[in-house]
Amino acid sequence: MAKIDRAKDFINNIRLYMTIIVAIVLSIGSGLAKMYNADNFNYLFYAANGLILVLLLIFVFLARLLHKKTNALKDIK
Repeated sequence: MAKIDRAKDFINNIRLYMTIIVAIVLSIGSGLAKMYNADNFNYLFYAANGLILVLLLIFVFLARLLHKKTNALKDIK
């Protein structure tokens, strides 16, 4: 496999991981909204908030990595 094909495959994999993270954050956020409306503030509520924070930090890391790899793609021949 050529270098360009490996780089494109890597970029597509990162996009897939980012999409999965967005889906997880949305589903957890929906559960948090439901818990908030029911005034159900237990340990699960706070753990889910922490998990969303961690997932968003991972998302930012992957977005920066995607940006760097996309910029590096023009240098690959």
